[in-house]
Amino acid sequence: MHALQNCKLFNDFNDTELTEIAERYITKKRFYKDNFIANEGDICNTIGIVIKGQIALQTIYPSGKVLTHLNMKEGDVFGEALLFNQKNHYPIDIRALSECEIGFIAKQNLLIIFADYQQALNNYLMLMSQKLLLLNRKIRNLSLDTIDKRIANFLLQSYSKHGKKMFKTGMSRKAMAQMIQRPSLSRTLSKMRNDGIIDYDGDSFKIIDFDKLEDILS
Repeated sequence: MHALQNCKLFNDFNDTELTEIAERYITKKRFYKDNFIANEGDICNTIGIVIKGQIALQTIYPSGKVLTHLNMKEGDVFGEALLFNQKNHYPIDIRALSECEIGFIAKQNLLIIFADYQQALNNYLMLMSQKLLLLNRKIRNLSLDTIDKRIANFLLQSYSKHGKKMFKTGMSRKAMAQMIQRPSLSRTLSKMRNDGIIDYDGDSFKIIDFDKLEDILS
């Protein structure tokens, strides 16, 4: 029940409603670490909710290199953008990062939930809207032609999100490098620090000179 309370799909639902939905419409399945929950090309006919543990949305290249697009924790939802699409095949792999439990809701059951609970439909549309905004940010980031522009854009977006000059990204250097899709992240960050634009320690960043950071984008 705890995961459903933290799930945005069921925001503003009471305990009675959550219990009924869990018992009637959700099928739970356990996965061990490194098990694949879905493989690229699989048909998506359910949405998944992380009940326990952590999972990763990944692309695995023929060379064996793994690109992690997103990590998910308890309460997070996946598959909602594919479920009602005619091309409903997973474009990525979904892998368990730890022993985990996933709750699956079949398409027909989700439609019943929407019919019985208007709030669930509202929440679903909100989730889709948030995913669209995230995709637009990624597209904008990928359209920037140099790594310093991508880093500047990422830091300014993080500042807007946190509303203060000092903030934590919550991302490791490896995760940032995968998102920016360039190997020279550390070298560029060091140069920005030496130029007096930013300072950082681990995943904590401080913007020192906004003008110089914005100048990079222009």
